[in-house]
Amino acid sequence: MRVIEILPARLDNSMYHYVQSFTNNEVGGKQLLNIRPYELEQLGMLSIGHQEIVLEAVEYLKNFNYNLDKENLQFLALHVASASQSLSKQLKYSDQTKLETQILKDITRTVAALKPLIGWLDRVPFRGQKQFDELRTRIMQLGLEMATMAMRDRFSVKPVESICSTADKLGKIADYIIQDISDPMVLQPASLELVTLKKRESDLGFLIMPSLNGIHR
Repeated sequence: MRVIEILPARLDNSMYHYVQSFTNNEVGGKQLLNIRPYELEQLGMLSIGHQEIVLEAVEYLKNFNYNLDKENLQFLALHVASASQSLSKQLKYSDQTKLETQILKDITRTVAALKPLIGWLDRVPFRGQKQFDELRTRIMQLGLEMATMAMRDRFSVKPVESICSTADKLGKIADYIIQDISDPMVLQPASLELVTLKKRESDLGFLIMPSLNGIHR
């Protein structure tokens, strides 16, 4: 499937008016997999929101190709633990009065690592189990706290100390998932089910609606 077919068909209706620009500039799959925000701007995609839609979709595509057979809850928790512990160490040795640019990047990376973990916890077999529901809620709360404090660092009291504390809490939750949860499902990778439609011109009888985190319902 060509890139110009992927944009409107796989992403969002807002992508339609970018198709011509991608066609004129002969954007191929290899370029798309390595595309950067400034390159999207050069293609006429000035809206940050639209750039995020494309960049997030590319990340899902990479993940689908490279991590499908090994990604599991413990694997994602390990990413969170690594990011949050690295952030905590950076903060402890940084300027305690303000958030430096590199620290803001590390905060963004940590929050980004939370999204797939929350996405897994929000799906079966984990959703509906008290233990995992409580973990999901707590992780979401801490992630929101961290993002909010990063955006308001000029108005926050001791922002570095507060974010460091939040990062430590996230690290402990991730370590708990990795070390203490005995449910074997935390080690179970995702499965891929393929369905072949024999008559593509016929209606399916139901609609497949895209929602958050690359999930289709």
